Amino acid sequence: MTAGARQYPIDQVEHRELLKIVRHAIREDVGRGDVTSKWTIPADLCVRGQIIAKANGIVAGLEVAALVFSVVDKNISFVPLVADGDVIVPGDILAEVRGPARSILSAERVALNFLQRMSGIATTTRRYVEAVKGTRARILDTRKTAPGLRLIDKMAVRAGGGQNHRFGLSDMVLIKDNHIIAAGSITAAVERVRTRNRKGLPIEVEVRNLDELHEALALGVDRIMLDNMSLEDMYRAVAITAGRAELEASGNVRLENVAAIAATGVDCISVGALTHSVSALDMSLEIEGEERKPSITLPEKYERLTWEEIEPRLWRAKAKLGADLVILGHHYQRDEIIRFADYRGDSLELSRQAASAKRAKYIVFCGVNFMAETAAMLCSPEQLVIIPDSTSACPMAAMADADDAEVAWEHLSTLWPDDIIPITYQNSLAPLKAFCGRRGGAVCTSANAKELFRWAFAQKGHLLFFPDEFLGRNTALALGIPPHEISLWDPATPEASREMAQGARVVVWKGYCHVHTHFKVEHVLAVRTQYPDIQVIVHPECPVEVVQAADLNGSTSFIVRTIENAPSGSSWAVGTEINLVARLAKENPDKTIVPLARSLCGAMYRINPHNLLWILEELVAGRPHNVVHVDTETTYWANLALEKMLAAK
Repeated sequence: MTAGARQYPIDQVEHRELLKIVRHAIREDVGRGDVTSKWTIPADLCVRGQIIAKANGIVAGLEVAALVFSVVDKNISFVPLVADGDVIVPGDILAEVRGPARSILSAERVALNFLQRMSGIATTTRRYVEAVKGTRARILDTRKTAPGLRLIDKMAVRAGGGQNHRFGLSDMVLIKDNHIIAAGSITAAVERVRTRNRKGLPIEVEVRNLDELHEALALGVDRIMLDNMSLEDMYRAVAITAGRAELEASGNVRLENVAAIAATGVDCISVGALTHSVSALDMSLEIEGEERKPSITLPEKYERLTWEEIEPRLWRAKAKLGADLVILGHHYQRDEIIRFADYRGDSLELSRQAASAKRAKYIVFCGVNFMAETAAMLCSPEQLVIIPDSTSACPMAAMADADDAEVAWEHLSTLWPDDIIPITYQNSLAPLKAFCGRRGGAVCTSANAKELFRWAFAQKGHLLFFPDEFLGRNTALALGIPPHEISLWDPATPEASREMAQGARVVVWKGYCHVHTHFKVEHVLAVRTQYPDIQVIVHPECPVEVVQAADLNGSTSFIVRTIENAPSGSSWAVGTEINLVARLAKENPDKTIVPLARSLCGAMYRINPHNLLWILEELVAGRPHNVVHVDTETTYWANLALEKMLAAK
């Protein structure tokens, strides 16, 4: 039992609460306006910047920071380059920000305040979690949070690897010493609760000694809190309880003694210090100038709409557009988007749907930028491909551009003249796809990467793979290519990368998906401990060691099919994006489905019911926005590479 634990992903209620917290913080800081920025910075100046770590720790709060920038100005693009829960060191770039300079500077302090506080909590939490590693004990937080910030404090604990105790007084019954004194005894307090506990909330009782422990055990409560007990008494309490109830250690818990407490055999340890004595983790935003035309802002009237107002209007707009409209929804989208999608799938499935949607006038792609680009190149010129939020940019796709690819190609061609072929993952931008098309290469997805690798080796002796190192490595290893024949290309050090590649058959680009590199072998070991019969299935974008530690690995569509076809009663830990994992759990109630760890795609999350409604209602009015364009030459060459992807199984 994890009494009172909050579930993933953030639901609509939590999102609304986050929005309240963020808006209050912005009102508090910005007030009637940022006069300094307004009076010193031209209104049309746009900049780009990077949020940079200045201390060792665990990052948390990227979703909240993204929300801050979005609330201040929808024209700001916030692209995380790491994921909540990742280890960071000084100099690490945590996120990139682009947009109007005035707006970015107005949002900077609030965004950093949230990031630094949450990262401080996550860092402290991770230290406690690491200290009890190898024991059964879980680290729990408490209600000792900053007033008004409980949600973000508890989100930060989760990012650090801890678990949430009750969120508030209504989540569970926790009978403490003052309740017992007022009721007369533990027994009297529990009996009174049971006459009123119609919802069946978990019941926990605080005890101060072993006599009270015996009394609580006789009542059959769910959990017993051992309050300020000595280590000797905790050992005895574990032996007496013998698994009849969960035991929680509480009181005077410090980093210096938490390992000794965990060694007693208690199930969980609650630590107030995770949140009540937080030290912010140092980080900063560094900007540089950039001129560009701002994109169209989501009208404020749409931002203020509630879900109850949005949902019927979305259905009406969809009905009015009729056969002129096709909505494509990627598996990683939130449920509120997926319910309006005509088709849902992974990038390969949706690319095929886009190519076959001949009758639709408008194709609204609820995914990220490279997916919408692919759809635009595959569709006819009369069709408009639209993305609800033009800033939904995939960080991995930005890690490899065509100019850097050209440099790599020139260097590697000196090693293997006319004996190398390029393949790019679908998760790349159109110019890189065109680069591959010009050189006889192909595009692949995680679903058909093996087949495209086999095809490539039938043409040439060497393969250059963009932009995901881990999909490239995992695919090559699965085909029997030994590790010493797989080399890494770092675009920052082309000469050194060329030297390292001399004995290789496969050269993989130094790029990664922050959603999937979040998963660690420790997550696999932990979930196997918690669920002994569980099967672990992960995406091949995960690091090699995680893929090797899992039972199965495969594309998003493979994961979906495997779970759907699994026998009733089976248990699965899924290592991929959290929105999909939560949906699989909801749609397969006869199976136990848990996230291997929580990892959210921030770029996908930028698409929401508000901007989808705006896009559809503007289409009804004949005003298309965020239309995706790819020039004719790029489209021609990229389509040569895409045709091979679509022809593969």
